[in-house]
Amino acid sequence: MDHDLTGWNRTKLRHLHCVLAIASHGHMGRAAHALGISQPALSKTLSEFEDMLGVRLFTRSRSGVVATEAGQVLLGYAGSSLRTLREGLDHVSSAVRPEAPTIAFGALPTVAQTVAPEAVRMFRQKWPATRFKVHIGVNAELLALLKRGEIDLLLGRLADPSEMLGVSYEHLYAEDVVIVVRPGHPLARMPIVEPHALSPYCMMLPLPATAIRHSIDSFLIRSSTSIEGGSIETMSDSFARTYVQSSDAIWFIAVGTVEQDIARGTLVRLACDTRHTTGSVGLTLRSDGVRPQVVTELIDCIRIAAAARRHAREA
Repeated sequence: MDHDLTGWNRTKLRHLHCVLAIASHGHMGRAAHALGISQPALSKTLSEFEDMLGVRLFTRSRSGVVATEAGQVLLGYAGSSLRTLREGLDHVSSAVRPEAPTIAFGALPTVAQTVAPEAVRMFRQKWPATRFKVHIGVNAELLALLKRGEIDLLLGRLADPSEMLGVSYEHLYAEDVVIVVRPGHPLARMPIVEPHALSPYCMMLPLPATAIRHSIDSFLIRSSTSIEGGSIETMSDSFARTYVQSSDAIWFIAVGTVEQDIARGTLVRLACDTRHTTGSVGLTLRSDGVRPQVVTELIDCIRIAAAARRHAREA
């Protein structure tokens, strides 16, 4: 075979972006939307890449698009390779035009209000000129950014094992789900709130398929609690907070998101036993690739901030 015509020499960045997007979303339509191109254009790029390599990278099924064995091997390298290339280009650029280092990371809303700010505060004491790009969102979206090399690390929940290819997870602390209402709510005056008492009220819930929602659904099923009063599903804390404070709705949410509200008295935590809704919060990183020193030091600060939170909650 002519060396100049091998798949490697003909591979372009758009091919790698295509593969990473499809793997991250598990769906051709959603991957195309994320890349800002049409689905036929994405399918054409994938077919072109597979023909170049001489292997099939994905198979389609009723449940979505799944990476083949060859696709999984490629995915193990693609994300970190793109990120490493970006860092190399940044370093070349900064050699001509010196600039402060940039760190991009993702965090769940609950972590964005607790561990993340404290970790960044500690980090900036040593690296005050560092620029940060902070992405807040649901775990699946942030994990996709991590695999595509658009962020350096993720502070979030443990994803499904099938989604952990090419990344590693380090448990930092456990986070409880609590139920909060407005001051003066009928349930707020009760010394103990049994789960069945929640049923008549509108429930503010995280979106389906999120890790926190799985915990809440398990709680509702285990306690035989029905949703008679309807529900509102959202990942917007500002919407949920405003709605709950002006209605009789009840909000299922990770405690870190509403700690300050509870302390200020603008929201009231119900005396309902939600101990079994505890979920792991941790650090997700790509398994391979070179990690800049500034990222390594931020990780150390995150571990310190997480340990302080864990000890404070255990005390």
